[in-house]
Amino acid sequence: MIINYRNDQDKVAVTKETESLLRKALQAGARVHRLPKETEVSVTLVDNAEIHQLNRDYRNVDRPTDVLSFALDEADEPAEVGGPEEHLLGDIVISAEMAQKQAEEFGHSLNREVAYLAIHSLLHLLGYDHKKAADKKVMRAEEEKILEKIHLSQADLGGDMHMSDDVKDGFLDALLAGTKAAKSDVEEAGGDVALLFGKARKAMENAYIPYSHFPVGAAVLTDDGTVYTGCNVENASYGLSLCAERNAIFKAVTEGHRTFRMLLVTGNTTAPIAPCGACCQVIAEFKIPRIVMTNAAGDIQEATYADLLPFGFSEEELAEGQQESGKKAEKPAAAKKSAGKKKKKA
Repeated sequence: MIINYRNDQDKVAVTKETESLLRKALQAGARVHRLPKETEVSVTLVDNAEIHQLNRDYRNVDRPTDVLSFALDEADEPAEVGGPEEHLLGDIVISAEMAQKQAEEFGHSLNREVAYLAIHSLLHLLGYDHKKAADKKVMRAEEEKILEKIHLSQADLGGDMHMSDDVKDGFLDALLAGTKAAKSDVEEAGGDVALLFGKARKAMENAYIPYSHFPVGAAVLTDDGTVYTGCNVENASYGLSLCAERNAIFKAVTEGHRTFRMLLVTGNTTAPIAPCGACCQVIAEFKIPRIVMTNAAGDIQEATYADLLPFGFSEEELAEGQQESGKKAEKPAAAKKSAGKKKKKA
């Protein structure tokens, strides 16, 4: 899909991450509905005053709304129901101010709200509607199919984690902009990922990276629920640099912790970022059971320390090695003692 994106407002700060997720959501919608690659859609972010004017001019609605869909086959009428031609699909207009307001009301991020509104509007352009309960149910199911493609459906967020609907709805916020949910919410099963992501993203802002210019953030959750964060710290002597994951783990160990529930790492990569080999060995040392790899766009991949380092060196191997070394050291002493006795007898 060809996406023409413009931000025509200055009331709300919109980051590259917001635009990236919006594009990702629309491309997922195009794949789900098998739209031709040449299909073109325009997306414009406006302020409340602009969308208010559009509502007055085309819908006789005297107030701002969150999103409008202008389907091609209805010319310049904003569509509640529309249909695409082969290439030019239509226009999506989103109020950044309304998106921010709704994000705050629902307890999730502007990123989440803008991406959702884009999907919602795309479905309007494809002919979906939600005026009737039955139609709304169908449209919601289609939204879920698209969200699933970017790992943000209710099933992805819930799974077997038994999260409440409110926590599920707010979970994407934590994946993209740090959680605003109550501590009791994010501590529910599954909410730990949201909590750690927000803290890891914050830690990443403090990365000392004058050489690589590649910031990484990490957060580790101890058995008692304490979170420690770390960022990468570089050095002119490259070998002295320290990764974010080890920084977080060592900080926790310094405070007396030895057992952990989870470690999350994030970076500005196209795919979820994975720990380096040295960090994997440290993770294996403390047998951290759940490793969550993420990126700024909200992609998530999970692994165990055994997945990351299947042949890691452990305390078991060390103990076996020491035992074997001890046996070998005893043989020469025994042989010498035996030889001494024989000599005495002679």
